[in-house]
Amino acid sequence: MGVENGPQSIPWGGEWRRHLRSDHETDLVRSWIRRVECSTCKAVVGRACRTAGGRPTEHHRARRDAAGPIPYEEWRKQGFIPPQRSYTIPAVLKETEKARADFNVDTALADGVAIVRMFLADRLGLFLQGEEAMDRIDDAVRKLIEVRGPVGTADLVTVLASQVAALLSASAGPDGDPEVLFDAVIRAQLDVARRTMRIERERADGPAAPPPSS
Repeated sequence: MGVENGPQSIPWGGEWRRHLRSDHETDLVRSWIRRVECSTCKAVVGRACRTAGGRPTEHHRARRDAAGPIPYEEWRKQGFIPPQRSYTIPAVLKETEKARADFNVDTALADGVAIVRMFLADRLGLFLQGEEAMDRIDDAVRKLIEVRGPVGTADLVTVLASQVAALLSASAGPDGDPEVLFDAVIRAQLDVARRTMRIERERADGPAAPPPSS
């Protein structure tokens, strides 16, 4: 995760990759990435990346970055793959690309920025609509996860956690304890959620019946 030197192609994964790529195109992409060694698992040229336990896995991010942008347009011109199919880009992906352009960062950090921006933009909706607004954000995040696949999603979670940790450290100050602050924030959120649930249950049950007269 971090700063990029220039724009790169979006790493499609998950359901969208299966729908939009033919088997031949998948083979081309695999060969393109495997033309360089993997600095993470030390896989040699032409071989799949491996987990720490030696099992084949998705190409590691360092290897994908080292391989560089995938030359789809060149492959199309040479007739290796068919013309690009049309599809509707989810709004969250447009936000991710905007974040990449704004900060010149890699995809995982741009994804994190896009999600946080969605929360910030919908603050009023989250306050007034609650679950409805959260459902909108959930739907956008699910679409992003479908595009990124398991590896990109893991990168996103790591980036978001690191950003939360950095924000907590800055908020706690040089003499504070970010872990204590994080614990206090979580407990405060739980207290608010439990009070809200209790109030909603009381409203659903209606006013309590008066005690019987003697």
